[in-house]
Parts: sequence; structure tokens; C-alpha cells
Amino acid sequence: MSFSYTQPFIVVGAFIVRDGKLLLIQENHDPDKGKWNLPAGKLDFGEDPRDAAKREAFEEAGVSFTPQSLLGIHSVHRHDTPGEVHALRIVFLGTADGEVDLSHGEPVDGVEEIADFKWVELSDVLEMDDSLLRYHDIKDLVQDYMDGKNYPLELLKHIVQR
Repeated sequence: MSFSYTQPFIVVGAFIVRDGKLLLIQENHDPDKGKWNLPAGKLDFGEDPRDAAKREAFEEAGVSFTPQSLLGIHSVHRHDTPGEVHALRIVFLGTADGEVDLSHGEPVDGVEEIADFKWVELSDVLEMDDSLLRYHDIKDLVQDYMDGKNYPLELLKHIVQR
């Protein structure tokens, strides 16, 4: 699969920690097949980013996610894919109810979107080889979380103008 984006797009992510372990999901489609990521996906047109994070956490991990704060907003310009991509990633820190269940996603071309999941010790995420991560900023997010950095949800306003 080759991308041909001409503009940046917005991705929202859910940073979920339980018992000192971060939830990672494993991508099941090229160009990132086999790589680990946060439950995340593209913001739909007109969607509140907080709602998008809830939706993505449910679709990819089957959990009910409640954003509590912003962990980071990263501009990620990737040259490691068949086509150059630029994503603005809004990552929410929050809690998730329920056990991980990968059956809620929508298959793409008949193939499940997510191959697997795991709960990883935060220190182990920092030691992962970058080639195993879909976005290399995951390590920055983990470090920021460990350093107690996060920002109030009120920093992000979703305005619907009629």
C-alpha cells in the first residue's frame, strides 16, 4: 500500500496504563504490519478529538476509554513509509474500563485491523527498538508520562460554528 498524502492529517491516540503497564496494539496492515502502537486512528471530519480517542480505543482494543488529560500533541513527519506522511498526533491520557477485546474493529479488505495486543512495562517500552514501533514518539510519550507531564483537557476546544 502506498500513501500519497499532500497535507498533514490528524491522528488521535489513547495512552492507557494499568498496573504500571502500557497497552500496545499490533498493526495488521502494511506498511506498519507487525509494529506496535497505541490504540489510535484518524480523526473523522467534524468529530471532537476526545470522542475520536474513545471511538478508536473501543474499535481497536474493545475498551471504554475516558480521556483525563492531554499527554502530548506531536507533529510526526514520517519518511520510513512507502509514501511520505505527516500526522499531527493528539494523545490523550486516560482510563479504560473492560478487558481488551480485539473483535470490535472493522476489517480492511477482509483482514482484521489489529493482530494482537500486550501490556508492556513502561521501562520496557523505552528499551524497544524503534523499528518495532509505528511511531517513534511513543517513547517520548512514555517518558513524559513517567515525568508526570500532562496538560488539562480544557487546553483543547472543539468548536462547532453554525
